[in-house]
Amino acid sequence: MSKQRCFSTALILRDLVPAEAWEELTRFPGRHHLAGETLLRQGDSGTHVLAILRGMVKVVRTDADGKERLLAFRGPGEVLGEMAVQVDGARLASVRAISECEVSVVPAEAFRRFVTQHDLANQLAAHAVSRLREQTQTCEGDVDRRLAAALLRLIAVSGVRSFSLTREELGQHIGVSRCSITKVLERFGEQRVQAGRLYIEVIDEQYLHHVLARDTTRRVGHDALIGRPGPRS
Repeated sequence: MSKQRCFSTALILRDLVPAEAWEELTRFPGRHHLAGETLLRQGDSGTHVLAILRGMVKVVRTDADGKERLLAFRGPGEVLGEMAVQVDGARLASVRAISECEVSVVPAEAFRRFVTQHDLANQLAAHAVSRLREQTQTCEGDVDRRLAAALLRLIAVSGVRSFSLTREELGQHIGVSRCSITKVLERFGEQRVQAGRLYIEVIDEQYLHHVLARDTTRRVGHDALIGRPGPRS
């Protein structure tokens, strides 16, 4: 089984548009953010879009009851805030830097012209669907599988294996408690994934792929026993 079939990672805009189109976005005025800073704030008007040139961010939504949900992680080659710009509405989530970040700030009208000029409506639709699929799959499967998939997505997004994240944040992301994250990390073992108070580091990436493949194998075997077709290739 290929690694790509074990988990889904949202498409990034840079891979969906011509190279010259992405280069055009990177030429807008830049901005530097330190880890922990807020790049976009939930509820603000969509006055601009950010193109990530370097670093990693998390997308967080605060519900009406004040509870935060960590929706996704985004890295280089991605755009942020484009939905609010396209519908001329308020931002649905906040974006905070996990590491130092460099972004290009693209004014709303300039981004709309960019989409029209390069005929990107279909690409942006595919982009939105892939994000929705990724968020849906984040809470699928048992906790071991969820955490393994989340860590592999982080590696795919950032290109590194060490992240400034807490167990509570990972729990928010995959829909479980901090205690559940701790128990899964104990099962994984420190020789595979190490966790401090404010960081997570993947030592054995292949093991995480094994966790996902093992889960899929169990489901296929169970489907065969009850006469139900397994997942399609």
